[in-house]
Amino acid sequence: MKKLFLMLLIAFPLLSIAQIKFEPGYFIENESKTECLIKNIAWKNNPTSFEYKLNEADDIKTKNISTVSEFNINESYKFIRTTTNVDRSETALDRLDNSKQPKWNTETIFLKVLVEGKITLYQYEDSNFIKYFFSTENDAKTEQLVYKEYLVDGGVAENNFFRQQLYNLMKDDKFTISRFENLKYKKSDMVKLFAEYNGNSGTKMKNLSEKQNNGKLNLRFTPGITFTSLDIENSTSGFYFDFGSNVSYRIGAEIEYILPFNNNKWSLFADPNYQSYEKDGNRGNQSLSVSYKVIEIPLGVRHYIYLSDKSKIFVDAAYIASLSMGDNNLKFAYSELEVSNTSALALGLGYSYERYSLEARYNFSHGILDNYESWGSNLDTFSVILGYNFL
Repeated sequence: MKKLFLMLLIAFPLLSIAQIKFEPGYFIENESKTECLIKNIAWKNNPTSFEYKLNEADDIKTKNISTVSEFNINESYKFIRTTTNVDRSETALDRLDNSKQPKWNTETIFLKVLVEGKITLYQYEDSNFIKYFFSTENDAKTEQLVYKEYLVDGGVAENNFFRQQLYNLMKDDKFTISRFENLKYKKSDMVKLFAEYNGNSGTKMKNLSEKQNNGKLNLRFTPGITFTSLDIENSTSGFYFDFGSNVSYRIGAEIEYILPFNNNKWSLFADPNYQSYEKDGNRGNQSLSVSYKVIEIPLGVRHYIYLSDKSKIFVDAAYIASLSMGDNNLKFAYSELEVSNTSALALGLGYSYERYSLEARYNFSHGILDNYESWGSNLDTFSVILGYNFL
């Protein structure tokens, strides 16, 4: 617990100083352009307002969609206000309807610009609701690209009218209809198509999506050292024994997905690793021994605090499941208890520089004799984990 307290004591001040930067940008209001600093939070959901300052010393102010027609941050995030038809048909499988046709509502929204050119591509996201829009250099009016899933006898069908819309828009180029037949209604496919078309059209093209947050996969080798302690007790007989602490090596491999929003400050990770705890002890003339070998599978969430482009601090939390390896048991006198698979919660605090990382992770105390009503146990682990990112 002392190690946990020390980690929390360090982590809380670090979290308190983590700030999202105000970056150079502008907004347009009543056809007047104002240069300023805008708080870049790399929105997951399209915003309806934003915070800004006229300079570093200025107070923070807020503008919203009712007065602002456009705002831009550092030539990466650009939003334009539009009043257009939006299909908000349900997308969850258990809420799909039976109609192939979209359900249109007229809304005023900020659209995020992904690719700008002869034909501009926009994205609108609200939780799990993601739609794509377009406008042309000859017609600034935005229109939604239509994709809808709906129920039919025997399953789910798709309205892929967006493929026809795009073919009608781009058939003057070198694209044939086969270019659109297998097009997916997803960001990567849309951005690739619009960037290719605008690049071939001879007009000036900007692919803003390249500068926006995108998901990233990391793969790390994670060896380390683990300090483990164990005590056991029997509620019926009053038996108690403390095996004490043991040092062992751990070896693991972590896969991490950096989430594509909030300036890549959040990620999800899994870190399967092998750990063991083997210890002998004596209580009077009674000998005891424990053998505990497991594959731990932490599944967690991580938050980064950037110190520079290459250097960052992180904190994480994980749920840990364990799989026994071999014959795990606890022996004393003429008795043998089977050590069970366990689960636990963990907190970590670490530092990363380029491809390298160092983390201290504490697994909250958990039992390994849960198969027995009268027996209790407390297994505590504290690990120091080195990391090297291969990707």
